[in-house]
Amino acid sequence: MACITEFLNNNNPVVSLTNECDVICEKCPNNVKGICTSQKKVSDIDKRCIQRYGLSFGDRMQWSELKRLAFEKIINCHQLGEVCRNCEWRGICIK
Repeated sequence: MACITEFLNNNNPVVSLTNECDVICEKCPNNVKGICTSQKKVSDIDKRCIQRYGLSFGDRMQWSELKRLAFEKIINCHQLGEVCRNCEWRGICIK
């Protein structure tokens, strides 16, 4: 995951908001042939994030803008524990 966040931060690509397995999920052990074995949990977190951002699945934007929204709408508002409850990657977002 560190390689992914490093790439995103260094290259600031346009990202698409999706509620399915994507390129970020490629190496995840929960990705079994493109299907997430934790799909319900991940979808719930994704939906809570999307709602807080005021966006929709399918929207596209620069990584830096999505990151800014995460800080503005979730992290800086002390909502990470609520929005991302049960997420094993939450520590990455705190950094």
